[in-house]
Amino acid sequence: MININKIISAIFLIIASELQAGPFGLEMGMSIDQIDPDAKEVKPGTYLLSKVPKPHSSFEMYMVTVSPNSGLSSIKAVSEVKTNSYGTEIRNAFFEMSAKLEKVYGKGDTTDELISGSIWNRPNDFLMSLRMKERLLACVWNTPKNANNIEQIILASNTDSNITALLFLQYNFTNAAIADKEIAALEDDAL
Repeated sequence: MININKIISAIFLIIASELQAGPFGLEMGMSIDQIDPDAKEVKPGTYLLSKVPKPHSSFEMYMVTVSPNSGLSSIKAVSEVKTNSYGTEIRNAFFEMSAKLEKVYGKGDTTDELISGSIWNRPNDFLMSLRMKERLLACVWNTPKNANNIEQIILASNTDSNITALLFLQYNFTNAAIADKEIAALEDDAL
C-alpha cells in the first residue's frame, strides 16, 4: 500500500534541497565524483568541469577546487567577452552581473580604478590598462548575506588580448583555507 505521507515528505525534501543548493547547483564539501565524474584535473585539486547542475548563460567554463578530505572549497565561472578598446562590452557584462549578484548577496565592494601614474589613462585605453595590469575592475563580497557556507565572492575582469576580456566569478566556501592547506601538503609530498 502506498503511504501518501512518505511520498509528500520525500517531495518536500527534494524541493528543499534544490532551494538550498549553492551556486551553479554545487555545495561546499562535495567530492569531484559528485560534481562531475568527467572533470579534468588541470593541476592538483583544480578541476575543469564538463558541466554543472545549474549552468548560467553568462558563463562558458567552470572550474572547482576540491580536496580529498574537505571536498569542494571554491568555484570559478569564466566567460570571454569580445570588447572594444574602451572596454564597453566587458564593463557592461561586469556591472550587469554585479547587479544580479547584489540582488542575492547584498552590496559588494566595487573597485574600478586605474593605478596612479599609468600611461593608459585615456578612455580608449581601458582594455590596454587591464592587459597591462594597471587597472582593477573587481567587486568583492566578504561574508555575503544569504550565503550558504560562502565566505567570499569575487567578480573580476582581466585580459591578455586586444579584443577580448575575461569575466571571472569566484565563490570561496568557508572550508577554502583548510582545503588549500590540504592540497599544498599533497603537492609538497611530491618533493
